Formats: sequence, structure tokens, C-alpha cells
Amino acid sequence: MEKYIADGADLFITIVACLVGFGAAIGLLDFMKTKKQDPKEH
Repeated sequence: MEKYIADGADLFITIVACLVGFGAAIGLLDFMKTKKQDPKEH
């Protein structure tokens, strides 16, 4: 049972890390795109 819980925790941590990395990449791309498109607004 303990091994099952540990595997679940590892999987959860991996998924969270992937989501955080994915979100950061999307945010960075959005930021760069906005920066290029609207030089007057900022």
C-alpha cells in the first residue's frame, strides 16, 4: 500500500511539474508575441 501511495505522489508531482512548465512556456510565448506586436502600447 505504501508503494502505491508513493507512486501516486510521484505521478502527481510529475503532472504538476509538466503543467507548470507548459504554463510558463505559453506565458513566455504570449509575452514575446505581445511585445513584438504592440510597441506603441507599452
